[in-house]
Amino acid sequence: MNQTIENNIVTESLHTYTQVNEIVTKLIQIRKDANFSQQFMSDWLNVSRKKLNEFENGSFDFELMVKYADKLSVEISINYKVY
Repeated sequence: MNQTIENNIVTESLHTYTQVNEIVTKLIQIRKDANFSQQFMSDWLNVSRKKLNEFENGSFDFELMVKYADKLSVEISINYKVY
């Protein structure tokens, strides 16, 4: 793999990581604005409070992110280029 492609992959990965962090941060803010506790949200999502807490503190779980957004009626989008 040439250096340009490697640099593009690193740049795109960082961009995706940033997008995911922004999405999770917004979901947490929406949860808090709705006065939903982590316990309420974890029960609603049918996951343990520990798992939800880990997710909200950086342990990424794509499936949980999608479920979380769906429960809050939030549309999410991640842009990623494949090289």
